[in-house]
Amino acid sequence: MPHANPRLVDLKGLSENAIANTPVTFSKDRILSRYCDDAWDMTPYLAVKNSRSCRIRFDVKFSDGTQLIEKKHAHLLDSSKRFLYVRWRVQAPHSRQYISARTLMNNWRQLVPAIKWMVDKGLTSFGELTASNCLAYAQSQQGRLKNSTRIINLQVLTTYFDLSEHLTDRLPEYPWFDTAPILLTGNKHILRANGIRLATTTVIPKRILRLLTQRALDYLEHRSEKILETRDEILKIRLIEKSKLDIEHRKRYPNGFKSIYKSEEAYLGVRLSHVASKAINEACAKNGLQNLAVFKNEIIMLRTACHVVIAAFSGLRESEFASLEIGCLNKREGFDGDSFFWLTGMTYKLERTPKPAQWLVPEIVKTAVDIATRLGQPDRIESEQKISAIELVLNSTHVLQQHRNDLLAELEEIQKHKNALLTTSRENGRFLALGAAAANSSLRKFSKEAGAIVEPSDMEEVGNSDKVHVGEVWPLSSHQFRRTFAVFVARNLLGDLRYLREHFKHWSIDMTLYYARHDHGIDQTVFTEILTERDELQAIILEKWIKTDTPLSGGGGNRIVSFRNRGDVKTVSDMREFCRKLGEDIYIRGTGHSWCMASGNGCGGHGLYDAVRCVDCGEGVVDETHLQVWKGIREQQIQVLQCEDLGISSRQRCLDHLHASEKVLSDLGESIASYTSRLKSF
Repeated sequence: MPHANPRLVDLKGLSENAIANTPVTFSKDRILSRYCDDAWDMTPYLAVKNSRSCRIRFDVKFSDGTQLIEKKHAHLLDSSKRFLYVRWRVQAPHSRQYISARTLMNNWRQLVPAIKWMVDKGLTSFGELTASNCLAYAQSQQGRLKNSTRIINLQVLTTYFDLSEHLTDRLPEYPWFDTAPILLTGNKHILRANGIRLATTTVIPKRILRLLTQRALDYLEHRSEKILETRDEILKIRLIEKSKLDIEHRKRYPNGFKSIYKSEEAYLGVRLSHVASKAINEACAKNGLQNLAVFKNEIIMLRTACHVVIAAFSGLRESEFASLEIGCLNKREGFDGDSFFWLTGMTYKLERTPKPAQWLVPEIVKTAVDIATRLGQPDRIESEQKISAIELVLNSTHVLQQHRNDLLAELEEIQKHKNALLTTSRENGRFLALGAAAANSSLRKFSKEAGAIVEPSDMEEVGNSDKVHVGEVWPLSSHQFRRTFAVFVARNLLGDLRYLREHFKHWSIDMTLYYARHDHGIDQTVFTEILTERDELQAIILEKWIKTDTPLSGGGGNRIVSFRNRGDVKTVSDMREFCRKLGEDIYIRGTGHSWCMASGNGCGGHGLYDAVRCVDCGEGVVDETHLQVWKGIREQQIQVLQCEDLGISSRQRCLDHLHASEKVLSDLGESIASYTSRLKSF
């Protein structure tokens, strides 16, 4: 993305009038914002399509009813603007890199709470913000926000201090005495595993995810056609009625028209809604959608179903999802001769400039993309019509400069979003790529309609979250999908093949190979997060084996039990961290009936197909998660032993499996009478 730095100037030595008229942001050769403006438009510098806001607004409201842009706060406003301008113009003090427009907007959002606190305390300049005052401000923010957000909000004052040489209203001293924001918030330890910061985003529990995906798939596979057919019929009705209305309107008002509406077009839009309402409601009812209100809800739910399927089966971030455009999915043959589907979009996080990226997805995502493409077709047609209309006006020589600038800004916005895969509309009728605010509102409603009510068993997978409560609807949001994807694929890598296996096919092998190859354009961060989550899940398993009295079976399980029962007393300050370190030398895999810790030795994989091998294997561990499997194995042997035509060798094999399963069940604490005592001799 472009940066305004080459056009920004040093404010030192400039007069007040010159500073006020200094340009801040540009769109090609056009000045978008000046220093004196009440808002700075950052649109050209924001590549992400789902930005909640593209402007830095200075009309901050204070508790006394005043605003920052009022004359009484002029000094504080100028100090704030100068900080932002300098932050935008010079390299960051520590990284020696120019910051992005998004970082600048974040800095403003982080600085606003401090400015509000200053006004409440009667401080009119940053020069009055001593270290004691800064600590008082930090104390006032306790309990209002989560610690990670508070750290960032306090850190912006450190950045303000670091840029002192470029500012006129300077902090009198380092804001935190001899401490730091991270310590002030109580976050002395940040969770890390192998040097990588652990994610804290809430993971959608298995049961909840199943409900959501089942609902989404129901929309895609069974409801979508009827909804889209109804939509097309409604558009046809509106087109016919609009043609009639235009003719009638011109006859009635041949010399022009005036009303309370903003424009004649707005008036006709309202009239059209009234005129066409009966026919539209009849079309909806005919297709089982009752009326227009129900249809509107269903069209949003269909869009949300596409969102859920694409996000749940790809691991895209919010910004990456918003970058998807029509034609974003392609099918190609892999290095193993099999065919795979790939999503193509842009990745922004951890990148200085946006870059193309690809994500491996199952075939169900193609269905979602195809439906989403059909869903947005009318919006794209309307966008093209608006582009043509604006270009026609711009080609006129009688357009005032301010109006021309407004039209150019509108044109740039439409062109940026016109090919978005999923769209939402503003009140002004403009279509934008689906942003986080609109998406999250729809997702919460979708979660409610899917019956995703949190149960006590779900909380075991949630951990600590103050936003999730038993008996309430799951608070679904778009940012939850990425980590949920990583966790569930990690479970797949660990051998938990229950995870939506029919859609992922053989991803536990193929996904690893494709992402590990480091092919150009593939989003490696997805695979990194999956492996991090896999390592953390492994640490949780190891911790449960070592720390608790959990009954274990198998050769490896017996070794762990012996280790737990040893006479030596060893203390570990952090058992989870100990298990993470232990996991660096162990790679646990699931067989479905046991956990395998073999690396290079062992049975060579035969235990996958012959469960008995894992019982005496020194690398095999059976725990309570396999209890039902071994009950099933025992029951199968009993059924086979009752066959009258069973041969000697087959009978002996069944007995071996029966003895093994009963031993495992006994080790796991099950009280089972030996079935062999009831067998007749052969």
